[in-house]
Amino acid sequence: MNKRTISIPLLLSLVLLVIAGISYWWLHRILNQPMFELGSGNVEITIEKGMNLNQVAGLLEEKRLVRSQSNFRWAARIIGAEKKLQPGRFLLPRGVSNTQIIRYLLRPGIRTRDVTIPEGLTVRQIASIFQKELSIDSVEFVKICEDSAFTADLNIGAGGLEGYLFPDTYNFYVETNAYDIVERMVSLFFKVFNDSLKAQLEKTGLNLHQTVILASIIQGEVMIDEEAPIVSAVYHNRLKRKMLLAADPTIQYIIPDGPRRLLNKDIKIDSPYNTYRYRGLPPGPVNNPGRVALEAAAKPADVNYLFFVARGDGSHAFNLTHRGHTRDKQKLQKVRREVARKKRLESNR
Repeated sequence: MNKRTISIPLLLSLVLLVIAGISYWWLHRILNQPMFELGSGNVEITIEKGMNLNQVAGLLEEKRLVRSQSNFRWAARIIGAEKKLQPGRFLLPRGVSNTQIIRYLLRPGIRTRDVTIPEGLTVRQIASIFQKELSIDSVEFVKICEDSAFTADLNIGAGGLEGYLFPDTYNFYVETNAYDIVERMVSLFFKVFNDSLKAQLEKTGLNLHQTVILASIIQGEVMIDEEAPIVSAVYHNRLKRKMLLAADPTIQYIIPDGPRRLLNKDIKIDSPYNTYRYRGLPPGPVNNPGRVALEAAAKPADVNYLFFVARGDGSHAFNLTHRGHTRDKQKLQKVRREVARKKRLESNR
């Protein structure tokens, strides 16, 4: 009787001790055990506004940030964070515990900002946008883009990055730096100018850098996308015939107060970028072209035009002969005179 009385409390104590041990082990595994088997490094995720705990846990498991979405849900409930996880973008480390992941998600997400880089801007113009939007030092940005060693590291066979900063709308971390910005823009350039597009270069006889130079000229000329391959064909035809390209965008690149309407004195500037004086392509791109211009430079239209002139409405008139080209230029001049006359009349009212 006495032995039995003593053994029951002892047995209960042992049971409670086992339960406590199992509970401690379970809580430690759920809350604090690192998940080294998932690897290392950081993973960016976006938690959308309105996502519930189940959705967040599923996303984390999909990205291999937690070993079990069920365990993560338990951890969030135990900590009391079930309804406190924040929406936003997060950079989370792999291999840490559920508790550490939760701590990241209880703070506001990484601050980011959308920055739009229009097509056809120069490196210096792009630098000014990043200075305004992200407080990037514009002088440092330009120096990085003119660093030939850095350019070579990015697998670009040119002395600088003019022409290779792909225009698009980017979402950058507010705390980003100029190197990360440039690397991302160049990376997108190579995604657009992929192997399929590079294969076209054998047909044109131009290498990649020459194609980018031509694309920048096309970018500066064209307002209507459908005309880009035709404008490209004109320049390809001129190059084959060793004619002057006579491309206005190359002059705009060297005048200090451009872009503006060009004057006769502008086309007399002695510069290797002046394609009214020097045959062939200029030494480098004159802006950073977009997808349409790059594709047009690599895949010109199958036409024999040698001339084109703006009509004044964004489109161009194309010609095989200089006589037809002169006629179209006279039409444009007539349109300009009429526009100027109407402006004078309106200003005198």
